[in-house]
Amino acid sequence: MSGFSLRALFAGTVDTCMVQTSGILELQSTVRNPTYNCEYTREFAMKTLRRYDLRERLYFITVVTYQRERLLLLDAPLFHRAWGQIEPIAWVVMVDHFHAILETGAQSISQIVHAFKVRYSRRFRDKYRPGRVWQNRFWDDVIRNQSDLNHHIDYIHYNPVKHGLLNDPFDYTHSSLSDYYQSGLYERDWGARKELVFEGQYGE
Repeated sequence: MSGFSLRALFAGTVDTCMVQTSGILELQSTVRNPTYNCEYTREFAMKTLRRYDLRERLYFITVVTYQRERLLLLDAPLFHRAWGQIEPIAWVVMVDHFHAILETGAQSISQIVHAFKVRYSRRFRDKYRPGRVWQNRFWDDVIRNQSDLNHHIDYIHYNPVKHGLLNDPFDYTHSSLSDYYQSGLYERDWGARKELVFEGQYGE
């Protein structure tokens, strides 16, 4: 992908500081703290997850259904209605999870995702059945720079191919790929002419 830019969010000099949580380490990632203008490493176990309340940031998130129930395409438009005033920058909805990139503004990522889950769950239960819809937790990763942003947008749009649903990501209708293509940010054969490999962790 080329041409997409939110460079204003990544301006400034970055110093280094360290923050560490307790618990058995299962994940390590680097995030930038805009309050103190520094970058630090967060380390945590999923059972003792500590979130950092970073505002005015871009986040990549992964949200998974309760017990991996395959329900998210029963009402695909509900995904968009449940965001309220938030508009994902990039997104893909699979049967049992979704990925998105969000700009938090004045809210925290936890507040945004919680509000989404509540809206979605209420409407889903009213239409289909009672019970839980989402896992309690969700995966989040702060977007660090332009390259990181492009990488995660590509990962989102390639996700249906990654999961073996089809060979051409443009054939999958439940993602923002067509919007990016219409804006001239992808070539039509992207993701189909060769297999793409993405290193890293994405919360699936």
